[in-house]
Order: sequence, then structure tokens, then C-alpha cells
Amino acid sequence: MKLAFEDFQFDIQALTLLKDGRKISLKEKPAQILALLITQPDKIHSKVEILEEVWPGRTVTEQVVFQNIGHLRALFGDEAIKTFSKKGYQWQLPCDPVDGHVQESNVAQENETHSSTDSEAINTAQHTPESITTQLPWRLIVPAFVAVAAIGGFLAFS
Repeated sequence: MKLAFEDFQFDIQALTLLKDGRKISLKEKPAQILALLITQPDKIHSKVEILEEVWPGRTVTEQVVFQNIGHLRALFGDEAIKTFSKKGYQWQLPCDPVDGHVQESNVAQENETHSSTDSEAINTAQHTPESITTQLPWRLIVPAFVAVAAIGGFLAFS
């Protein structure tokens, strides 16, 4: 079974990930966690459940779950997986089943169509202060502000 979300396509059986029709390297354990989360998106998966599913019969710390979830968030964005304090993790991105006969090039073309549709929707949507804030690339903006403040402080006191 294959599922598509954003510009990705994930084959649950083969544990392979495509982005825009190109294969993305994904290690086995994060791929297994992704398969678990994406196949049951309405469920909150506890760390214990993830450990039992992905590392059956092995003794590992809960830290490996945290690290692998972090890896998936780095790949798909922080909004992809929601943390529920003391409960677990839940997949957040909408997924669509993909016909098994779709060629990789067709997936890329389909994704281009979806991204142009998505950008049109964004352009026509009302921009509230909240929506604008969530669209800003905070991972780039915050370090820039810190650097400017540090330089300003240095210049002010030198």
C-alpha cells in the first residue's frame, strides 16, 4: 500500500519514500515508525507501543523513539507529527492512497499539479495575522535576529 502526503509518497510494505518521484534515503527504524503513524493517523501512539512495534523483544530506551521522531520531523516538518504530553505521537498530515500502478514520473506530475493548486489556494486565502505567522520560516528568522542583536550589542558596548 502506498500513501501520498504533501510532495511525498510512502510505500508502507517496502518502507520506501519518494519525494517528487525521487527516492529519499530513510533508515529502517524511522521508516517503521512512519508506517505505524501514517497507517493509523487518528490514533495517538504511545512510546511503549512504538517501542514494542519497532523494536520487538529488544531493550532500548524511550530516547530512541524521541530521536527517530525528531528525524521524521526534520524530514517532513514539525507539523507532521504532534506530541501529546504523556500520551504519545500522532500523524497530522492528510494522506491519500496511491494506485499501485502509478509510475514515479506520474507521481511527480501529480505533485506539481497539487503544489500549483495549493499555492493558488494560499494566494486566494485570507491572510490573518495567525496564518502569516505560521507561514514564516522561523528556523531562519530566529538565528538572524539573534545575530543582529549580538552585533548591535557588540557595537553599542565597544
